Amino acid sequence: MTCTKLISMTGYLVRYVDLREPKPRAIHESVYVMEKDALAALGLMGLNVLEFITTRFQRGGYLVIGIESAKPKRVAEIDLCQLWEQSAPVANEEAAATPDSEVRPE
Repeated sequence: MTCTKLISMTGYLVRYVDLREPKPRAIHESVYVMEKDALAALGLMGLNVLEFITTRFQRGGYLVIGIESAKPKRVAEIDLCQLWEQSAPVANEEAAATPDSEVRPE
């Protein structure tokens, strides 16, 4: 059984203005990264990637000035078994930290 997955990531350079800042406002830049499967899901739902990113920034109170595709795309191989082993202890610690008062007997 193979426990690895090859992921492909695409970055988009987003230039935006924070509308909460006093005038004159500075232009900020941020890289928004999306995985290939997420891009495919947007396509299946009939959504445009640029509109999706713009909407996400607008919800945060920002005005998007421009979006460019950042080159090159990056590909990484993820070992899912190793990732599971690293995340399992964290989940167990969070479950142990839950107070007993939240557990309701049936």
